[in-house]
Amino acid sequence: MERTYERLDSEVKVGISNNVWFEEVNTGLIEEIHNTVRIRDRVGSLIPLDRKAIVIRKPEEDFKIEMFPCVSIYMVSYKHDPKRYNPEPIKIGKDEVKKVVVLEEPAVSFNLTCQIDFWSEYEIDMDTMTMTWLNNHFRQFNLKVVDDGGVERYCNCLMQGSVVKSDLLSGGKRLFHSIVKLLIWVELDGKNRYNKPMVTHRDIDTQKE
Repeated sequence: MERTYERLDSEVKVGISNNVWFEEVNTGLIEEIHNTVRIRDRVGSLIPLDRKAIVIRKPEEDFKIEMFPCVSIYMVSYKHDPKRYNPEPIKIGKDEVKKVVVLEEPAVSFNLTCQIDFWSEYEIDMDTMTMTWLNNHFRQFNLKVVDDGGVERYCNCLMQGSVVKSDLLSGGKRLFHSIVKLLIWVELDGKNRYNKPMVTHRDIDTQKE
């Protein structure tokens, strides 16, 4: 997101946060899956999944599949990314009356590890879901999100490893299950601002000894 300088004459303005975290990524993934993953209807035409079939798994709750086919999203872990982090503060503006420069703490970069699970009762549904997802997400893609300040942004997403099949039996019936893992770039940007004294003039002695 492009940053602009602002002139602050009498007081420091409080910035609006631009955090991208779990809620923002989950919402973006729901839209991405709904817009790309397809199944076939009775006449063989490709149709999108019902939004109710795209669910967020929460670690504190037992996960129960309510309908098939479906896709679940689960945040596995998160870790600070020092390679993308620049600790230098950002100059926002200056207050010439109070003789201070206004600085903003830099955004803190994190990597989220996300697991996307595809579930179905029929192999054809699994084949169609994974085919339509991988068609545009086989390596790297940009995920559109809206940060908590209401700004539309894009997160870089990298596919991790191969698609893992983990089929199982439930109630005597076979369930088809495929797992995709993503590494997603996010950041915590609270727009924390503070003042530092600034030099307004400098006296230079030009006399030579």
